[in-house]
Amino acid sequence: MTAPSVRAAGPCPTCGGKAAPRHRPFCSPRCADVDLGRWLKETYRLASDETASDETTMPDPNGADR
Repeated sequence: MTAPSVRAAGPCPTCGGKAAPRHRPFCSPRCADVDLGRWLKETYRLASDETASDETTMPDPNGADR
C-alpha cells in the first residue's frame, strides 16, 4: 500500500481563500457547491468555432438508424 501524495494546498478556485484539506481543492462545502452549480449551468465552456449545425448525432443504440 502506497502513501497518498501530499501537495501544498493552493487557493480555493471559487473564492481564492486557503483550501481546506477536507474539502480540497475548495475551502468549504459552500464553495464546492458553487462550483458544481457552475458546471450544471454550463458556465464553464471551451471556446469553439463550431456552430450548432456542426454537431454530430449519436447513433441509435437500438440500430434504428440502419
